[in-house]
Amino acid sequence: MNLQQEINQQLVRYMELIPGTSAFIDARTPGSHLKDNFCIIGAGVAESSRQHVHIRDTAGFNIGAAGQPPGIKNSLHSHRTAELFVVFKGQFRLYWGNDGEYDAVLSKGDVISIPTNLFRGFEVVGRDYGFMYSVLGGDDSGGGVIWHPEVIKNSQGHGLYLRADGSLADTQAGDEVPAEDELMPLLTEQEMQQFDTYTTEQMMPYVALSKDYRPVVNDFAGVDYQQFALTGSPLANYDFQVKSHDEVSIQAYRLENQAKLPMHTRKEKQVLINFSGDTEIEIKHQGETAKVLLTTGDVLNVPVGAELSLANVRGESFTYCILGSDQPEKPEVL
Repeated sequence: MNLQQEINQQLVRYMELIPGTSAFIDARTPGSHLKDNFCIIGAGVAESSRQHVHIRDTAGFNIGAAGQPPGIKNSLHSHRTAELFVVFKGQFRLYWGNDGEYDAVLSKGDVISIPTNLFRGFEVVGRDYGFMYSVLGGDDSGGGVIWHPEVIKNSQGHGLYLRADGSLADTQAGDEVPAEDELMPLLTEQEMQQFDTYTTEQMMPYVALSKDYRPVVNDFAGVDYQQFALTGSPLANYDFQVKSHDEVSIQAYRLENQAKLPMHTRKEKQVLINFSGDTEIEIKHQGETAKVLLTTGDVLNVPVGAELSLANVRGESFTYCILGSDQPEKPEVL
């Protein structure tokens, strides 16, 4: 397989995304039954073995997405590893706390890094279908989802059962109902008290609103473009807007008028999410060269150690760069 063929296999087009509709225990619970779950790079925390995964191999983090119509919820749950969201379409009301008592509405381009050990959920508000990309830290996704006890109770009778090992039994797909001692036990009141909570004011430092993006000092001198450092460690060489220890970080590039970032390489794993416009990516790796055009919503899994450049094709393009470290080093410009 040559490099061009490899890169083509590492590209996931937005228009070709395949959703899963029974990835989690709440997928048939009324009010959550119309949501789509996408595993773009890595299996994420999907509990169903039947979930379609576009690119299975990961290198330290997973990329997924959630899509749903207005009024449909993703139920209260928690993770042991990082969970970050980038809103792509529509408006999402994120709610959190043991009773979902706090909330905030995020719109297109808004980014949030949700603290671990915190129950969270989200629903689409307004009239439009909502879609947002997710970044999950770790190759094994931290052992899956920790569900609020009420979510497990409400899911009963809808054909989906969560086993104690985190896998999903789907009776509508032919699985048998697990025995009582095989089911995931409910969290006790004492265990629930161990989870954190944040007021809305306390949560806002973990949010980078699109309207408040602020450019940082460019990594590529002599190029007319804007670069944004959105989430990452406060100990990093970049002044990230959201300062959090996630083991991943998010940067972004705004290019226009055929601007081109020069060929460069990074030590960290990279995934590009082309948020808007058309961006041509040139990649050099192991003596070969390949090119691919990213259109709106496309995701590219960049080979580790590859050299790459980004070029605006027309209008304005905006591309997120997900890096496999919350303290990324500056790129080496070639």
